[in-house]
Amino acid sequence: MLLNAARGNPDDSTRLLADMGLSPEYFDRVVRTGERSREQCTKDDPKNARGTQDYLARVRELRFLLRTELGWKRYDPKQAPLIVNPDKTIAIGVLLGDARTGLPGNPQPRSQRPAGITKEAAVARNQNLQQLSLFTPAAGPDEVHLDDDEYANLATWYLLTRRTEGRKSNIVEIRSELSLPDRVGPKGRIDSWRARILLPAVRIEKIQDYTGDHAASYVVDVQER
Repeated sequence: MLLNAARGNPDDSTRLLADMGLSPEYFDRVVRTGERSREQCTKDDPKNARGTQDYLARVRELRFLLRTELGWKRYDPKQAPLIVNPDKTIAIGVLLGDARTGLPGNPQPRSQRPAGITKEAAVARNQNLQQLSLFTPAAGPDEVHLDDDEYANLATWYLLTRRTEGRKSNIVEIRSELSLPDRVGPKGRIDSWRARILLPAVRIEKIQDYTGDHAASYVVDVQER
């Protein structure tokens, strides 16, 4: 039976993440760290600098948290940064998604960019998995090396995120989900997911000041009303 919490029930998401030794709080910290990293950029940076900083910070924070707190291990097949559980059965990477990311129901989200060779190989492995192994992580070394059998049995999930800014407000919303890809579409984008675990959206009020040489930005949590 496939894991799925794509109906948006927070209790289901929390339970399924707990079965994997995880919790929504880890991913909340990852998303917020990525958003804060955008503060480093100024108008002198390339236009894509904020998004690049955000992505790099999400990868770094995800791997740091799971490595230092849960004993997961870094894995970098062909420059694709992943973090792998101690049992070598689950890996997690980071992807950008389209406007359907973090929303229940169909159509399912697509990856924003083409998957690339390494991610396509991960999808092919996921298609061949008969079932998902769930476990309690244990401590281990920082790096992991997988033999052919271990690599073949690795289920590669992705933290899929979508960031939107309000046109008439300073509210930024980041929706996310932890999902297991099942298919790469004709344009090279992942467009079908074997399992989706929706995560709570992060809403932040963002204020920017570009009056000086360096950008000053501040983020404040938006309370639910």
